[in-house]
Amino acid sequence: MRKYRETLLFHIHKQLETWFSQEEPISHDDLYRFLHSLKGTSGTIGLSDLSDLSEALLNHMDQIPAKEWTSPEWRSFLLELITLCYEHHPEQEVLLEDPTLKREKNYETQPLILILDDDVTLLMYLKENLEKLNWSVIATVHPHKALDYFHDMKPDCLILDLNIPETGGFQVMQTLSEKIKKQYIPTTVISIDCDRQTRFRAYRLGADDVMCKPLDIEELVVRLERQLGRKRWMDRILFIDELTGAYNRNSLADTYKRLLSDAVRTSTPLSLGFLDIDHFKGVNDTHGHLIGDKVLSQFAVFIQARAEKHDILFRYGGEEFLLLMPQTTVQEAKQRLDQLLDAFCGEVFDSPEGAFSLSFSAGVVQIQDAEKPLPFWVEAADTALYSAKNLGRRRVEVAASTDAAKAPNVKLKVAIIDDDSMIRTMLADSVKTSFDEWMYADIQQFQDGEAFFSIDWHLGPESYLVILDGIMPKMDGLEVLQRIRNLPNAKRYTVIMLTGRTEEQDIVRALQLGADDYMTKPFSMRELEARIKRLVKRVV
Repeated sequence: MRKYRETLLFHIHKQLETWFSQEEPISHDDLYRFLHSLKGTSGTIGLSDLSDLSEALLNHMDQIPAKEWTSPEWRSFLLELITLCYEHHPEQEVLLEDPTLKREKNYETQPLILILDDDVTLLMYLKENLEKLNWSVIATVHPHKALDYFHDMKPDCLILDLNIPETGGFQVMQTLSEKIKKQYIPTTVISIDCDRQTRFRAYRLGADDVMCKPLDIEELVVRLERQLGRKRWMDRILFIDELTGAYNRNSLADTYKRLLSDAVRTSTPLSLGFLDIDHFKGVNDTHGHLIGDKVLSQFAVFIQARAEKHDILFRYGGEEFLLLMPQTTVQEAKQRLDQLLDAFCGEVFDSPEGAFSLSFSAGVVQIQDAEKPLPFWVEAADTALYSAKNLGRRRVEVAASTDAAKAPNVKLKVAIIDDDSMIRTMLADSVKTSFDEWMYADIQQFQDGEAFFSIDWHLGPESYLVILDGIMPKMDGLEVLQRIRNLPNAKRYTVIMLTGRTEEQDIVRALQLGADDYMTKPFSMRELEARIKRLVKRVV
């Protein structure tokens, strides 16, 4: 049966690739025949999900007048089918036996595991096995990247080796020790050296567990599950952000409901401010993460000390804060934030490199419709915030009804680099659909690395996400990755490599060159989207 499935999927791919390469529309009859044939054949050879989806698409075509299907129309119409066909790769046995299993996973709520080890083979082994548990894993051989990931992504668990050539594991733990304790990030040390003094030192620096190599993967999983369970419990009961003293996002929804209820009951206004410290990444890059943490802490103390007594500050993520302002109109909220901004610009921060000052940008909105959910108003304030940033920062902008008609602000550039036109288009459409929910992205497709570097698009000041195929003609993915890491704006790049299961050396080299993540083909588009969101939130 497997060979028939492989043959069917091959012919589907060839047909779709032919349509992708042609500019003229495809006829209604051609599309109908394609789906009709697919429905019958896929059902016969046991691909029931493909058969059911084909039938649903045929039923839809029966309800509309016959027409010529332009490329954007048929691509959108067949997107779910294209994605499903891609996931039905013959290597992915679990999908062949139970096609719904993989797609039922909730990738948005995956715990995030960060692993630092200079043994790339072990990294790959741990990543593959832990991701089978529906956990998201970021693995790196570079201590400086592990530190950046830790600060930017707030992992749910940290695993690190003590014997790292570039920077020892103990030095990494020393750098992170305060944050590990304050934010309760369960930490497991893995090492060949597990003598008594080594264990004691690891525990004193904040390790929750120490395991000796070679590892027993089943035992590691049991220990991690215990730690993750304890962290979930801690996250539920703690409502204060330990670093800044502001409330955290766990308490935002309940607090908003209470304040909104009070506002409706008393017929008083309620406003929301979205605050973002300007050029904060530059603080971390220039002065280090410890100084960055002090800035965040002092910023929260500053706002809470000078805001009105009923205002409530939340740390929303990274250097972003939300300020709920009850009994406050949007005009009053803007005036209040303008005054806070003027005062904050006079604050001085000390560092070994010298004293410096900062500013912040903000967007503000008044809650005028209690039926609209909190994310609607957060997005409105966020849009106003980005208007403030695009206008030069160090200012407060009010969200207006006309904002929806304005051209969206580009917060992220996404490059899809793959020599397969069908895969390129599928990835681009899927990423666009994902980002439409929360952010505008400029998505471009490139057939190879030379096409990507041939234009100045890749040299802009924005953040970049690159989804990069490992094997391509002219310039393969590893060459592209190496050139990206040598760009003057390389720090703005997040790179996900796509590679085949047998290309282990490519994975090793990609991690050594600084790829932020990799996925082996075939993969679930929903899992890729979840990983993209997680990575992107640390840079935009």
